[in-house]
Amino acid sequence: MMGFRLTVATLLVLLLSSVARADGMDDVQLAAVQKLGELNGMALNCHYLIETRRMKKTLVLTLPKRRQYGELFDSTTNTAFLKILENRTGCPEEGVFSEQVDAAILELEAAFAN
Repeated sequence: MMGFRLTVATLLVLLLSSVARADGMDDVQLAAVQKLGELNGMALNCHYLIETRRMKKTLVLTLPKRRQYGELFDSTTNTAFLKILENRTGCPEEGVFSEQVDAAILELEAAFAN
Protein backbone atom coordinates (compact mmCIF):
# COMPACT_ATOMS: atom_id res chain seq x y z
CA MET A 1 0.00 0.00 0.00
CA MET A 2 1.43 3.35 -1.05
CA GLY A 3 -0.06 5.32 1.81
CA PHE A 4 -2.16 7.61 -0.37
CA ARG A 5 -5.04 9.14 1.49
CA LEU A 6 -7.85 10.62 -0.53
CA THR A 7 -10.52 12.57 1.26
CA VAL A 8 -14.10 12.81 0.10
CA ALA A 9 -13.48 16.44 -0.85
CA THR A 10 -10.48 15.48 -2.99
CA LEU A 11 -12.49 12.80 -4.75
CA LEU A 12 -15.28 15.31 -5.34
CA VAL A 13 -12.85 17.78 -6.90
CA LEU A 14 -11.47 15.07 -9.18
CA LEU A 15 -14.96 14.02 -10.19
CA LEU A 16 -16.07 17.57 -10.87
CA SER A 17 -12.87 18.27 -12.78
CA SER A 18 -13.63 15.44 -15.16
CA VAL A 19 -17.24 16.60 -15.52
CA ALA A 20 -16.08 20.15 -16.23
CA ARG A 21 -13.57 18.95 -18.82
CA ALA A 22 -16.23 16.86 -20.49
CA ASP A 23 -18.35 19.98 -20.67
CA GLY A 24 -15.68 21.85 -22.64
CA MET A 25 -13.52 23.49 -19.97
CA ASP A 26 -9.85 23.53 -20.94
CA ASP A 27 -6.90 23.29 -18.53
CA VAL A 28 -6.43 27.07 -18.30
CA GLN A 29 -10.10 27.63 -17.49
CA LEU A 30 -10.08 24.80 -14.97
CA ALA A 31 -7.01 26.22 -13.21
CA ALA A 32 -8.52 29.73 -13.13
CA VAL A 33 -11.75 28.54 -11.49
CA GLN A 34 -9.81 26.40 -9.02
CA LYS A 35 -7.48 29.29 -8.12
CA LEU A 36 -10.45 31.49 -7.26
CA GLY A 37 -11.95 28.63 -5.24
CA GLU A 38 -8.73 28.26 -3.27
CA LEU A 39 -8.62 31.99 -2.60
CA ASN A 40 -12.27 31.94 -1.60
CA GLY A 41 -11.51 29.24 0.98
CA MET A 42 -8.85 31.52 2.44
CA ALA A 43 -11.16 34.54 2.32
CA LEU A 44 -13.86 32.67 4.22
CA ASN A 45 -11.38 31.45 6.82
CA CYS A 46 -9.95 34.94 7.30
CA HIS A 47 -13.36 36.67 7.20
CA TYR A 48 -12.41 38.72 4.14
CA LEU A 49 -16.04 38.84 3.06
CA ILE A 50 -15.61 41.73 0.63
CA GLU A 51 -13.13 39.57 -1.30
CA THR A 52 -15.55 36.63 -1.24
CA ARG A 53 -18.32 38.81 -2.68
CA ARG A 54 -15.97 40.18 -5.31
CA MET A 55 -14.90 36.71 -6.45
CA LYS A 56 -18.47 35.41 -6.63
CA LYS A 57 -19.60 38.48 -8.57
CA THR A 58 -16.77 37.93 -11.06
CA LEU A 59 -17.77 34.29 -11.50
CA VAL A 60 -21.40 35.22 -12.17
CA LEU A 61 -20.42 37.88 -14.69
CA THR A 62 -17.64 35.90 -16.41
CA LEU A 63 -18.46 32.20 -16.53
CA PRO A 64 -20.93 30.50 -18.86
CA LYS A 65 -24.14 29.67 -17.01
CA ARG A 66 -23.42 26.00 -16.33
CA ARG A 67 -23.85 24.27 -13.01
CA GLN A 68 -20.50 22.45 -13.33
CA TYR A 69 -18.55 25.70 -13.05
CA GLY A 70 -20.25 26.70 -9.81
CA GLU A 71 -19.88 23.19 -8.40
CA LEU A 72 -16.16 23.18 -9.20
CA PHE A 73 -15.70 26.56 -7.51
CA ASP A 74 -17.68 25.45 -4.44
CA SER A 75 -15.91 22.11 -4.05
CA THR A 76 -12.50 23.77 -4.45
CA THR A 77 -13.51 26.39 -1.88
CA ASN A 78 -14.58 23.70 0.59
CA THR A 79 -11.41 21.67 0.09
CA ALA A 80 -9.22 24.76 0.55
CA PHE A 81 -11.12 25.87 3.65
CA LEU A 82 -10.78 22.46 5.31
CA LYS A 83 -7.09 22.24 4.39
CA ILE A 84 -6.46 25.68 5.93
CA LEU A 85 -8.16 24.59 9.15
CA GLU A 86 -6.29 21.28 9.20
CA ASN A 87 -2.90 22.94 8.63
CA ARG A 88 -3.72 25.93 10.85
CA THR A 89 -2.61 28.24 8.08
CA GLY A 90 -2.46 31.89 9.10
CA CYS A 91 -4.19 34.68 7.26
CA PRO A 92 -2.23 36.84 4.82
CA GLU A 93 -2.30 40.61 5.22
CA GLU A 94 -5.56 41.79 3.68
CA GLY A 95 -3.95 44.16 1.15
CA VAL A 96 -1.63 41.43 -0.13
CA PHE A 97 -4.55 39.01 -0.31
CA SER A 98 -6.61 41.53 -2.28
CA GLU A 99 -3.78 41.78 -4.83
CA GLN A 100 -3.80 37.98 -5.17
CA VAL A 101 -7.54 38.09 -5.81
CA ASP A 102 -7.03 40.86 -8.40
CA ALA A 103 -4.52 38.68 -10.27
CA ALA A 104 -6.76 35.60 -10.11
CA ILE A 105 -9.74 37.58 -11.41
CA LEU A 106 -7.69 38.82 -14.36
CA GLU A 107 -6.59 35.24 -15.10
CA LEU A 108 -10.20 34.03 -14.99
CA GLU A 109 -11.42 36.81 -17.26
CA ALA A 110 -8.62 36.10 -19.75
CA ALA A 111 -9.31 32.35 -19.67
CA PHE A 112 -12.99 32.85 -20.50
CA ALA A 113 -12.60 35.81 -22.87
CA ASN A 114 -13.55 33.79 -25.96
